[in-house]
Amino acid sequence: MAFHTRSNSFPSMPHPIVQEVDEHLCRLRSSEAASTSSSSICHKLSGLQDLHDCVDKLLLLPLTQQALAKEQNKKWTNELLDGSLRLLDVCSSAKDAILQTKECFGGIHRRKSLPISLLVEE
Repeated sequence: MAFHTRSNSFPSMPHPIVQEVDEHLCRLRSSEAASTSSSSICHKLSGLQDLHDCVDKLLLLPLTQQALAKEQNKKWTNELLDGSLRLLDVCSSAKDAILQTKECFGGIHRRKSLPISLLVEE
């Protein structure tokens, strides 16, 4: 009696984009407790942008598209979209805060360069 065995041909390693997303997540997690200087915040935002770009690539993969298109995954898809919108809101708020901080520092710098007699109101 002969037995036929079947094997699943699942990839032994995750897609390179999945690995890239994991690397970006690890970098962001490790930088959580790091400095809060403006350059550090800009670096973190840049890392967040890189993560967003990788997730965007991941979402465009055919297998991901097929999984998202299935009716049973609608709830998961909606949660993913909601999370993406919240992330965009956070990034926008952070960008606005950095721009406002830069403007404040610019104003302070301009006042420092003026003679003190012009700064004192009479």
